[in-house]
Amino acid sequence: MLEFEGRDRAGRTVSELIIHESVTRSAISTVAVLQRRKLGVHLIVAPDGRVTQHGDLAHERLAHAGGHNGPSVGVEVVNPYYPYLLRDDLPWRRTIDDAPWAHKDAYVLPTPEQAEATSKLIGWLASPKALGLDIPREWIGVDDGRVRMGRVDGGDHRRPGVYAHHYFGHADGAWLILYAWLRLEVGLPPCVAYEEAVARATSARRTIDVSDLLPSEPTA
Repeated sequence: MLEFEGRDRAGRTVSELIIHESVTRSAISTVAVLQRRKLGVHLIVAPDGRVTQHGDLAHERLAHAGGHNGPSVGVEVVNPYYPYLLRDDLPWRRTIDDAPWAHKDAYVLPTPEQAEATSKLIGWLASPKALGLDIPREWIGVDDGRVRMGRVDGGDHRRPGVYAHHYFGHADGAWLILYAWLRLEVGLPPCVAYEEAVARATSARRTIDVSDLLPSEPTA
């Protein structure tokens, strides 16, 4: 396992989880690009859903999210992102061609295996099972029945919880957060959550209304 060069967290509490997408077409090229740019992430999700670890989650500070580096774990999901980067021999099969929230208004969907692996990572990393971490299952981009698909007010400020990189940086990670929220909070099965996330993200702009999926208030 290659470990990215980082710095010791010096006892800082790890309270944030940040989901990135790579704009690459393999785990190997993802590592090479990050190394060349002197960046690093703790975990990489390959096209088949396999997860590799590239840094100590609790103790190693890696460069992946600017001012959020200190208290965060970085997850990089390998994804070409732009439809023009697809080839017939690649595993990504679906795109959203009407995606105003995405850079250049179109988006390559992560494979179902990647989406599910990312959801499981979020569920585990934001739980007491992840020893040495203190990441709450607080969805920074979900509020009042709406899921943000872009920048979040105050997203540059450190706040414990789960982030898409898009909330404060480049236009990546938001669809994966939507899928994970549908899996973990709504409880939809993987295939249903995937299609629901595709349908709701198609033609969406800055936010997606999910209020109809929230538990109804009990009646007196």
